[in-house]
Amino acid sequence: MKEYLIILATAIVLMALVLLGLSVSMLLKKNGRFPVTSIGRNKEMKKRGITCVRHDEMLCEGKGKSSGSCCN
Repeated sequence: MKEYLIILATAIVLMALVLLGLSVSMLLKKNGRFPVTSIGRNKEMKKRGITCVRHDEMLCEGKGKSSGSCCN
């Protein structure tokens, strides 16, 4: 039982350190924000022509402007 409490306490401390690190980096950076991980809003993904699955499905169903990307 004691080993489980040690592991649990260690995990909680590590998670607290990670969250503290994220918050400090956001506070110290100019316009600090979490990185954009959504494909639809990520500038680098747009540069490479990568779109989200939902966008591709809308193109295939004819609800958006067809570019011929997946409807062939």
